[in-house]
Amino acid sequence: MDVLVESLEGKKVGVAVSGGMDSMALLHWFINKRQRLNISLVAINFDHGLRKTSRDDSLFVTDYCQKNNIPCLFYKLDLPKNQNIENAARKARYNIFYELLKKDLDIIATAHHAQDNAETVLLHLFRGCGLKGAGGIRYKTPEGIIRPLLYTPKEDIERYVKENNIPYVTDETNLKTDYDRNYIRLEVLPKILQRFPFAVKNITEFAKTAKTDDDFISGFVKELEQKDGEVYLPLEEFERPASVINRTILKALNILGVSVDLEQKHIELIKSLKDKQTGSRLDIKNQVIAIKDYNRITLTRLSQEKFQNFSAPFEVGDIRLPTGLLKVSIEQKIDTNFVKKSKDLYIDADKMPKDCVIRYRREGDTINKFGGGGKATLKEYFIDKKIPSRKRGFIPVVAKDNNIYAILGLTISEDVKITSESKAIYKLTYLEDHNG
Repeated sequence: MDVLVESLEGKKVGVAVSGGMDSMALLHWFINKRQRLNISLVAINFDHGLRKTSRDDSLFVTDYCQKNNIPCLFYKLDLPKNQNIENAARKARYNIFYELLKKDLDIIATAHHAQDNAETVLLHLFRGCGLKGAGGIRYKTPEGIIRPLLYTPKEDIERYVKENNIPYVTDETNLKTDYDRNYIRLEVLPKILQRFPFAVKNITEFAKTAKTDDDFISGFVKELEQKDGEVYLPLEEFERPASVINRTILKALNILGVSVDLEQKHIELIKSLKDKQTGSRLDIKNQVIAIKDYNRITLTRLSQEKFQNFSAPFEVGDIRLPTGLLKVSIEQKIDTNFVKKSKDLYIDADKMPKDCVIRYRREGDTINKFGGGGKATLKEYFIDKKIPSRKRGFIPVVAKDNNIYAILGLTISEDVKITSESKAIYKLTYLEDHNG
């Protein structure tokens, strides 16, 4: 089994160990070589809590480490259920890796091998990627994560495990094709290998070449100005070769913490802003937005904190909000049956207090529920309507003090409902930005 490691002498090395064949093989190799390498060795294990046997797998790893006199760092993960579970699990693991590398360890080794790399390249290609995605898994990250088995064939690992009688466990979820990677591993790649036996080796070599070329082109990317969580792309950057523009955009997105599942469509969205009017805005990914300014495109991340101080007077006309456009007009008599079917909101202008503002939710907000039901906190209303918590901070309201008179796109307060006696009516048309 070929293991690619640089000089690790005197370093503290962590090995990520799930209990599966690959990670157990890597841990066994490091245990046997630790004296020659002159390293301090620890294992790192995670219980994702996604299946009944995950705790047993962790106990297997900790027991193995105890028998081999290896410290084992154990982490029980609490993963959000409303996200892509693969991405959420990976993010949680790597956040812990990064913290360990800052405080306790010099290097962390994972057991990604040649077939993993081939699967990653195919997955990136199928989803739509550029040269960077075609480069597959990196042998080493800037933070200090290494993949010593990255160019080792899976069959070599299997042979090593058999020859050394290394115990391991099998994660049954790896046998399900629900996940994209498992589908490629179990359905796609075996059929490719039947026709092209050297496919994994050739994909690996292709990935190496793609990475080398990508690194060369990336050398032409300039440093980007950034301030207060915003990254700026000067318009003149978009006159450079497309390969450089694409990497400049990727760099900007990475600065904002977006690095997983980026596709060419996200890059093209940002590039499309160049020829749009100043003030144009697009939602890109993971609450990152791109805004066309006068001489640049600004990338920033939507956050509830940014909206806490936003406030615009409620008045007739077009009002630009961080999350869209509100059109307020005055209507006269209107058919109440039409109002019930309309997506717009209608408010009795004479019942509206003076000095109302458009803003986003704040502590203590309440609304008198339309149609009866009495007063409720804004949080209670959102829960009742099953609005996800991650979205609540981005929904604009019309309010005075903590009294809510309209929740844009959703409802109005009973206090300002129109009747047959209403003489002047505000019509509220909210155009939320959904691009990307």
